[in-house]
Amino acid sequence: MSELTQIQVDEIKRRAKNVKIKKYVFKYVVSAVRWLFILGMCFVILYPLFSQLSLSFMTSDDMYDATVKYIPKQIIFGNYQTAWMKLGGFQTFSNTFLLTFSTSILQVATATLVGYGLARFRFKGGKILFFLVILALLLPPDLLFTHRYSMFRSLDQINDSPLSMLCFAATCTGLKCSLYIFLMRQFFRGMPKELEEAAYVDGAGPAKTFVSIMLPGAVSMMVTVFLFSFVWQWLDSSYTTVFMREVNLISTKIGSLDSTVGTGITSSVDLNISLIKNAAIMMIIAPLIVLYVFTQRFFVESISRSGLVG
Repeated sequence: MSELTQIQVDEIKRRAKNVKIKKYVFKYVVSAVRWLFILGMCFVILYPLFSQLSLSFMTSDDMYDATVKYIPKQIIFGNYQTAWMKLGGFQTFSNTFLLTFSTSILQVATATLVGYGLARFRFKGGKILFFLVILALLLPPDLLFTHRYSMFRSLDQINDSPLSMLCFAATCTGLKCSLYIFLMRQFFRGMPKELEEAAYVDGAGPAKTFVSIMLPGAVSMMVTVFLFSFVWQWLDSSYTTVFMREVNLISTKIGSLDSTVGTGITSSVDLNISLIKNAAIMMIIAPLIVLYVFTQRFFVESISRSGLVG
């Protein structure tokens, strides 16, 4: 009897050990698959960036050389110098930065006010307004170009000037503003109402509660909205080319790098233009990468707290 009991104990231990081994194997297999997926996504995202960075330092001779794949035989900076001059130099980049920064600040301010109002206040027509925000999010921006341009065409002080873009941002009708309103609304809805109730008990009104209680807690989402707005406005080639044709901006100057050969045969001129374009693209996206490095922490925190994931 005792021998049979010992056999049963050994069998139970063996089965428990097998279960434990299976759990470890499953855990490591899932981890391996997760890492392979992450590495695959990183490759898809980073490979084009690496390719453009490599091409921006090449010469036309490297393009004809079959032995050169990713690393040029001789790294040159002439493509960047030519692209800098073609894009207009410091004036173009400073104009683009000032326009992008000012419109981003205005869009953050207006989207925060509208998003807070839709999230915390109950009023007649509030659901209809939120429906219109979602509808504006679904509509393509090109659909509104004709009407907006007709509206500003007769205003000489606003047409073909930065004031048109600033007016759009200040009235919460700028590029992707509906998305920013949605993000701010979702974030404010996720904040506990007890904070506002405590402020009301202490005698604070809606304005003071918003400024002293709600805004400090929404800094992470405001930074995220600023990041989105800055990136889209910096790279925008639709609104700026329509409403600011006479202003030196990156979006209006990038067309000066286009080839005029058009023969269908790849020539050294076409290759040089292609290399200069790659250098120009790297110069344009470099500020965005630096901006994301400094705001990445706020971006992750705001998305995790906004109710958009999980």
